[in-house]
Amino acid sequence: MERAAQRLTASIGYIGAGTIEYLYNATTNQFYFLELNPRLQVEHPVTEAITGVNLPATQLQVAMGIPLDRMPQVRSFYGKSSWDTSKIDFMKDDYVYPKVHCIASRITAENPDDSFKPTSGKIDRIKFQSSVACWGYFSVWTHAAIHEFADSQFGHLFARGGDREEARKTLVLALKNLEVVGEIRTPIEYLVELLGTKAFRLNTIDTSWLDGLLRERAVKVKYEKLDVVFYAAVLRAVRQFEAPWCTPRSSDVFRRLGLRQQRRGRWTEPGMWILRKPSRSDGWGSCTR
Repeated sequence: MERAAQRLTASIGYIGAGTIEYLYNATTNQFYFLELNPRLQVEHPVTEAITGVNLPATQLQVAMGIPLDRMPQVRSFYGKSSWDTSKIDFMKDDYVYPKVHCIASRITAENPDDSFKPTSGKIDRIKFQSSVACWGYFSVWTHAAIHEFADSQFGHLFARGGDREEARKTLVLALKNLEVVGEIRTPIEYLVELLGTKAFRLNTIDTSWLDGLLRERAVKVKYEKLDVVFYAAVLRAVRQFEAPWCTPRSSDVFRRLGLRQQRRGRWTEPGMWILRKPSRSDGWGSCTR
């Protein structure tokens, strides 16, 4: 497959980095050409992690007219000395087989409970710490927002390991430690469940695998019952607190609670509000601290 890609680019005089995609049939051991993308893919750090070759830097060196076999990182990938000037026949010479596996995960503003439809809104916090085993980047940060007409992807994680299973476990741990808080939905929890499925662990997946899971709803995000109860109670309390009947009617209440507009975002005194429906015996709409 690699040689076919090399022959194709050589036959059309292609110069520079690019990506050729094939469809592989594991049953017949045949592969079929799909397309050539004349650019880097967003997953190019996967190639860099496996080969140790900086692709954007290589692109610039190619544009400068430097031969591939004169680039130190490329020579190291082929087991050659960085200081040597011997030629490399890329159609015949084999590179040193990689000892690193890398799996990438796109972080998007999509709702896994609604057929992965894009969502938009503010992002209050993104918490992630890159490590030696997993590197990540984000195009937005705290107090930013995902525009409704923008691409839904705003982050990327790249997990490495000595083999596929180690890389998979590293990615699962990184996703569990990733926090995105805001108005958008993300498939982070869904990805954790997806990486834990038997088919993915055994690598028996194909191009129809994910569609089948979505159709059958075979992968579901697990939520802690107490968390659901807590957040539901908080939401109900906020809605009742903002309801029209929850309006103070005495000067004493105004003095203790502040004006209504002050309670909407600018009121910062710590405390807990217990809300209940008004009754005729109440002097006001029953907002009790």
